[in-house]
Amino acid sequence: MGEIHAGGPAFSARVRRLSGFVHQTLARARRVPVPYKLGEVVIGDDPFNGRHEGRVAVKNGTFVGLQTVDQIFFYDYRQLRRPD
Repeated sequence: MGEIHAGGPAFSARVRRLSGFVHQTLARARRVPVPYKLGEVVIGDDPFNGRHEGRVAVKNGTFVGLQTVDQIFFYDYRQLRRPD
């Protein structure tokens, strides 16, 4: 039978592979290129934040901070569009 040593953790290779996969997937999600530039005017439409028009002030991963007159609203970049 196999031995389990008391001094070390008993991780399986499957857990390490899954952990590596999750880490790579999250890293790729954070590096998604947001198609909007800082200072560009866009419209954000979200059921929770509502619809706001403003300039892109912050880009953090997949989230974009939309600067309005008095506040910054954060949207997922897929909820933004350029004005007509």
